[in-house]
Amino acid sequence: MTTASPTAAHAHDADVIVLSTGDVRIPLHPGTDTTAARRADQHYRPPAGDRDLRSLIAAYSTAPGAAAVDAGQVLVTPGARQAIVAVLRAVLGERREVLFATPYWASYPQLIELVGGVPVPVPGRVGDGLLDLDAWEARRTPATGAVIVNSPRNPDGAVVPADSLRRLVEWAGRHGLTVLCDEVYRGVALGDRPAPSVRDLFPALPEHCVIIDGLSKSHALAGLRLGWAIAPPATAARATAIASHFIGHTSGPAQDIARALLGGGEGAGEAARLRIGAELTAQLDTAMKALDGIEGLSCPRPEGGIFLFPDIRTWLADAPEAARCSAVSWLKERHGVAVVDGSAFGAPGHLRLSFALPSEQLRSGLERLRHALASRDA
Repeated sequence: MTTASPTAAHAHDADVIVLSTGDVRIPLHPGTDTTAARRADQHYRPPAGDRDLRSLIAAYSTAPGAAAVDAGQVLVTPGARQAIVAVLRAVLGERREVLFATPYWASYPQLIELVGGVPVPVPGRVGDGLLDLDAWEARRTPATGAVIVNSPRNPDGAVVPADSLRRLVEWAGRHGLTVLCDEVYRGVALGDRPAPSVRDLFPALPEHCVIIDGLSKSHALAGLRLGWAIAPPATAARATAIASHFIGHTSGPAQDIARALLGGGEGAGEAARLRIGAELTAQLDTAMKALDGIEGLSCPRPEGGIFLFPDIRTWLADAPEAARCSAVSWLKERHGVAVVDGSAFGAPGHLRLSFALPSEQLRSGLERLRHALASRDA
C-alpha cells in the first residue's frame, strides 16, 4: 500500500518544534489581499502554460553564451513533481528502469512507479556529488531508459561537479538514455556560484536531456505550486500532450504571480532570490555551529539546497533503546523536535533537517536536538 510521503507537510502538536519541513519558511513576501484576483472570472489556460510566462522561463533558463531556450521547449506544471511525471511518461517506452543516486529525494521511487517505471538506486556517498560512472554502468541493463540527476541534492545538499556531470550526460547519450536534471534547488543562492548545469556545459540542451525546475525553493513559493520542464521540442510536445489529460493546465493566478516575479515586476524576483540566499547562508552557519562537537554525529556542510543531513550511526551504537528503534520518533515524542528519517532517502542512520526556517524556530529546534543527542536521555 502506498503511504504518504515522509517529507510531506504534516500537522504536529503545538509543543513540537518542526525542523522537518521541505519548504523555505523564512518570511519574504509581504501579505497582500488577493481574494479579488482569485475570484475573478477564470478561463482555461493552455496545457503547456501561458506563452508569455514560458518565454520568461526560457529567458530565465538560458545560460550565458549558450543557445537561447525557446518557449516551445517549456512545459509549465503545478509543481516540479508533475513535470517529472509528465516527462517520464513521455520518454519511457519498453525500457522502464530509471537510475538515480543515493541518497535520493524520497518521492523519486513513487513518481517512477506511478508511470509504470522501475526505480533503480545507484550507490553514492552522503555529502559527495561525484557520479561514479562504474557504479552507474553496473546498474544499467537493456531495460534502462532514463536517469535522474539531482544537483544540489535533496537531502544532503551535495553538488555534482561539472566534469562528472558532463561524463554522465555523454555516457547516457551513448546508451540512448534520457537524463532528467532536477535543478529545483539550484536557484537557491547559497554559496558563491550556482551548481553546474547541463545548460552550462553544452552549446545547446542535448537532445536526450530535460531540465526540471520551479519557484518553490529559489523564491520561497512552495505553496504556489509552479514548476516546469525544459526539454527538446519533441519531448516537450509529448509531455505537454500527457499533461493536457492529467493536469489540464496550471492555475491561472499562480502563473500570473510567476509572470510578475520573473518579469521583474511585483516582488522583484531576482532581488528576492538573493535575499533568501543571504538569510539561508546565515542560518546554515548557525546550524553548523549548533551541531559541531556532538559526540557520535558528523555532518558535511551542504554546498546547496536547504537541508542538513547529519550521520548519527556512531551515536546510535550507544543510544537509548527507544532511539535505536526509531530515532525520529524518540526525538519527537521525548524531546519535542521533528526531523525526517534518513531511511526515506536511502540512507539509514541519518537525519534530515531544514535550516530554511525563521531564526527563532531554527535556534530552538537545534537546542532541543543538541540536548537530546548530547544527554542521551532515555
